[in-house]
Amino acid sequence: MALSGMRGLSVFISDVRNCQNKEQERLRVDKELGNIRTRFKNEKGLTPYEKKKYVWKMLYIHMLGYDVDFGHMEAVSLISAPKYPEKQVGYIVTSCLLNENHDFLRLAINTVRNDIVGRNETFQCLALTLVGNIGGREFAESLAPDVQKLLISSSCRPLVRKKAALCLVRLFRKNPDVMNVDSWSDRMAQLLDERDLGVVTSSMSLLVALVSNNHEEYWSCLPKCVKVLERLSRNQDVPQEYTYYGIPSPWLQVKAMRALQYFPTIEDPDTRRSLFEVLQRILMGTDVVKNVNKNNASHAVLFEALALVMHLDAEKEMMSQCVALLGKFIAVREPNIRYLGLENMTRMLMVTDVQDIIKRHQAQIITSLKDPDISIRRRALDLLYGMCDVSNAKDIVEELLQYLSTAEFVMREELSLKIAILAEKFAPDLSWYVDVILQLIDKAGDFVSDDIWFRVVQFVTNNEDLQPYAALKAREYLDKPAIHETMVKVSAYILGEIQPSSGQKAWM
Repeated sequence: MALSGMRGLSVFISDVRNCQNKEQERLRVDKELGNIRTRFKNEKGLTPYEKKKYVWKMLYIHMLGYDVDFGHMEAVSLISAPKYPEKQVGYIVTSCLLNENHDFLRLAINTVRNDIVGRNETFQCLALTLVGNIGGREFAESLAPDVQKLLISSSCRPLVRKKAALCLVRLFRKNPDVMNVDSWSDRMAQLLDERDLGVVTSSMSLLVALVSNNHEEYWSCLPKCVKVLERLSRNQDVPQEYTYYGIPSPWLQVKAMRALQYFPTIEDPDTRRSLFEVLQRILMGTDVVKNVNKNNASHAVLFEALALVMHLDAEKEMMSQCVALLGKFIAVREPNIRYLGLENMTRMLMVTDVQDIIKRHQAQIITSLKDPDISIRRRALDLLYGMCDVSNAKDIVEELLQYLSTAEFVMREELSLKIAILAEKFAPDLSWYVDVILQLIDKAGDFVSDDIWFRVVQFVTNNEDLQPYAALKAREYLDKPAIHETMVKVSAYILGEIQPSSGQKAWM
């Protein structure tokens, strides 16, 4: 059924949507593919308009999940069409159907290059999008220099330069060895000075890719990133279209802070002070509100700021602020925010000395062990384990032993190991350590590894003063109606080790 005009495409889509089942749909698609194949064989009789229509149908069939193994040549040939409607279809369908290793792409390289270096902005954008989407090595080798020229060209409009920057990000990530970025530091610094926030945002994505590969070349960009953050935090010269729920370009703020984390330090005192003022403003100005979208954006900025504060090893006062803020987050109802709060508290423990401040939130963290969401319970467990020391070990181990009774099987082995490690590391006295391990075996014998009960036997064997108490405790557990095999082994060892005099007491 070859219908003239784009009406044919609409009818085909309606036919597919009206199919009663998958089999009917497959028959209709096979029929259409057969028709397209026949028409392409007689290509001489096809107008560019008809070719465009059939290539659109191919794309629709591909999007439905069917294999389209012909017609690629026709799609690629539309890229060189002189008119926009045909050229657009050629670019879109080629980038969807072909991967970077497809032979037909070689046929298109010259046409794509002509569009990139040409004066038609619309064609430039189509070409840059294709190169960015496919990102193959051949494209990088042949076209990267032209794309770089577009990015730094003062005669190009921001729209084209944005696409050029994003295209280079993809080419660089895929083929860093092919791209020539020597002496690009000054150019990148200039790009971050641009007034157009779209160009700055795209250039910042490129900078993140470059500094993640080698930050040494880009020290001149560091103060520029701080200036961008200052501009956004003060809402200076930020157009309305770059403001999201009242937040000035949150995605650019995140990227700028991400770029800064690739530099090991900030030595210039003025730059460092300016950055800390920005971070302070972010920490003070972020709260949980009812609007989910606003929350998502402001928290994306906040958590990146926290990561940067940790990276820069900020002053204790700022760390305290960060922990206080995270303490608020672990108490809210929204589970995603609670998760991020716990995760970031754990990260702060690993990089800075904030244990005492985090301890203030111990009760709330323990409450998170009872959260309905297992991922939050896991984060709470990691955090409690990390924040444990001599002063709070008794409380935390007690809570973890209680939690053991209700914890999922998948968590019990890890939980048992963590309890055993904490009990041994922070035991105020050895009798408490024996108590904890025997309780642990009693509650979760199947999940207690041999190493754990070997250790307790070792302690009892090497400490005569501990033996009477250990024997008494072991005897109490043996009197229970149902005991675990591991408990039998431990008790047998302990009772076998004790001296006769203390043994007598224990058995009485």
